[in-house]
Amino acid sequence: MLPLLAKIFIGWPAIIGSLLVSLLGIYGRRPHQCIAGAILSLGFAWYLTALPVIIFKLAGYSIPLFHLAAMFYVRQGRERIAGLFLLPHAAIALYFLLLLIAQYHSIKY
Repeated sequence: MLPLLAKIFIGWPAIIGSLLVSLLGIYGRRPHQCIAGAILSLGFAWYLTALPVIIFKLAGYSIPLFHLAAMFYVRQGRERIAGLFLLPHAAIALYFLLLLIAQYHSIKY
């Protein structure tokens, strides 16, 4: 049961889910959904802080804060700026997706 919960809260469901929840909060003008996205991104952020490269450590500490910053801009009615705060999260998710695809294609059967 514990490995399943780890996959849900640290893996791809948390990565994609936190982005989607925050995007729905931004474009639906609901700041409380950005808070839910920040909470969902905590597992992925915790995983990033365990990686040896310093840029991932910095991103791990800042991703939940970016979600919260997006919430403040949604409250002010500036949705476009709030959307920009989710770009680092989306870029890191895309990077890991490309790594996953490259790893899949390097396996010889």
